[in-house]
Amino acid sequence: MKLLLLYRRRWWLFYLPVILCTVVALWWSSTRWIVLPPARAVIAAGSPQGSYSRLAQRYAEQLERLGMNVEIVYSDSQKGALDRLDTPGDAASIGFAHGIYAHRTGKVQALAVIGQEPVWIFSGAGGPATLGQARGVRLAAGPPSSSSFMAAKVILEHAGVAFSDMRLDPRSGIAAADALADGKVDMVFQAAGEDAQAIQVLTRLGGVQLLGIEHAGALSAQERYLQPLLLPQGSIELRGDIPPRDLTMMSLQTHLIVRPDVHPALQTALLDAALEIHEVPTFLQRHGQFPSFRGSDFPLTPTAKAYSLGARPWMETLLPYRTAQYTELVAYAIVPILALAFIALAWIPKLFDWRIRAALNHFYGELKFLESEMDEVAINNPMALKGLLERLDNIERRVVEMDLPDEFSERWYTLREHLAAARDRLLKLRSR
Repeated sequence: MKLLLLYRRRWWLFYLPVILCTVVALWWSSTRWIVLPPARAVIAAGSPQGSYSRLAQRYAEQLERLGMNVEIVYSDSQKGALDRLDTPGDAASIGFAHGIYAHRTGKVQALAVIGQEPVWIFSGAGGPATLGQARGVRLAAGPPSSSSFMAAKVILEHAGVAFSDMRLDPRSGIAAADALADGKVDMVFQAAGEDAQAIQVLTRLGGVQLLGIEHAGALSAQERYLQPLLLPQGSIELRGDIPPRDLTMMSLQTHLIVRPDVHPALQTALLDAALEIHEVPTFLQRHGQFPSFRGSDFPLTPTAKAYSLGARPWMETLLPYRTAQYTELVAYAIVPILALAFIALAWIPKLFDWRIRAALNHFYGELKFLESEMDEVAINNPMALKGLLERLDNIERRVVEMDLPDEFSERWYTLREHLAAARDRLLKLRSR
């Protein structure tokens, strides 16, 4: 038997593998299974002068309250910020985008629709009174990659105006507003919120009129990322009666977007921030209208879908953000793994004890059968006692050859004593 060899090498053969497996399991559970959320987040916010810059600041403040380090990075345009999220290896993982970009990216996903921005159409003093009269005019709709430019192209073509006939000007924002005021362009298309500086200027500029859209429902049915929006009379300025009549406009939905690999706990924190930031009503949205999970132009993340149904880890409902993540790791991974490791380490000595007991019990069983045959053989066939003695010698020889650890020597000697007693009895029977 090799029990002594196994026992002497039990640390290398049993204890060390259990300890190594425990370490590997702890590492795997904390890096692959229950991964802690990052302590740092990077938000891509487009232009520093854009509305998304202010929005990114508000989200950064919410995340910093949870103990996170938040950095905001800027690009030349909204499309540039979206490209950062689409670029592998870029640090940015959170951003904002209009739904019109949804068909141009396949990697980013949305957490929620967090607002809507009207596509404002302004016509100068010498500009057209309707979209159908806009053929060949000078148009400022921003660069070709902007959402304003793409929306202008779709809207004008819907109105029967060939976009290729337009004289395009790449200016946008306050630069486009100044160009319209100076008569350098005839029309301005701008997708922006009502608080944007260019919109505030143009809606109150004399000689500039705000145009509506006809057949907005038909356009929305063809282009799902454009949604009809009613701008009530006097909603911008009641005393100045701006606008002077109800206008039907088109709007683009603003999405809170992330990379698919953003940690679920961080996604939940962003959704909590969105709920606090965007539920406040404005004259273009009702209380609680945003964030919304319906009608998203980007695919929703699994976390967002679960959040929309009210599902979230129960620990996050009881504990603060960071504490909940550590508690979940400890409760679901570290404690069970360590418990299994302790059970395995405690079971190893019992394994040796069980194996040695089994070996000794085997010899006790043979000895019991031999003793039960002694009296019967001594009466019916005394000559067979020699065979029993040989069997006893064989058992004793195998017991002597047993290689047991010192801790089990007492049991070994006890078995030897029982064998010696059986030998004395057998010899007495033969001497009769």
